Amino acid sequence: MENADRFIVAFNKIEKFFDKEIDDKKYVPFYRAVQRLLHTNPIVRRYKDDLLEYSELRNAIIHERTETHYAIAEPHEQIVIQIEKIAQELTAPKRVIPAFSKKLYILDGKDSLVSVLHIIKQTSYSQFPIYRNNQFVGLLTDKGITQWLAKNIDSTFSQLLDTQILDIIKGDHHDKNYLFINQSMTIYEAEDIYLKQIKQNKRLDALLITKNGKQTEQLLGMVTTNDLIHIP
Repeated sequence: MENADRFIVAFNKIEKFFDKEIDDKKYVPFYRAVQRLLHTNPIVRRYKDDLLEYSELRNAIIHERTETHYAIAEPHEQIVIQIEKIAQELTAPKRVIPAFSKKLYILDGKDSLVSVLHIIKQTSYSQFPIYRNNQFVGLLTDKGITQWLAKNIDSTFSQLLDTQILDIIKGDHHDKNYLFINQSMTIYEAEDIYLKQIKQNKRLDALLITKNGKQTEQLLGMVTTNDLIHIP
């Protein structure tokens, strides 16, 4: 298949996806579909400029053919690969599960600070979901520990180490540093949540994943700011 043909196939997949998402009885031009969907679809928002350029290229390919199998505008291989990638992400986006399914180090609220410090020393973990009597009570992070230590620097060393992590969480008066999300959320929707929180100057250390996004459900994974770096 020539590059122009591959490009048109991918473009048509995207256009068909737009039609389904908008579900308008009237015909909606591609560029207007992009403008409408960028407000609700983070993938469209991410690739808005590319999509608008591809719309012009598609018109050049379709309307400027001099023969049935010959196109004046022949897309570069990288352009074809990119539009195929976008089509794939729109029609079959990656979900946070299984993308961010991971083993979490869960702690009990009655555990002491010294026990957490030993775990941090022995592992690469820096964020810990905290439970008490099988109920989620908060998210403890290495940053939160550092801030708590700074506030309580006048206490004796032994007092600090013996402090229960439940008391450390209670001592953090900031807005909660986590949100629960459902397992079917796309990785781009998860990224979008972080971006919106940043714009609102809110601290968010992790998105905790459960089946339906409820904190009473079993944890399936977690999305951190470090994970977002690996989103292509």
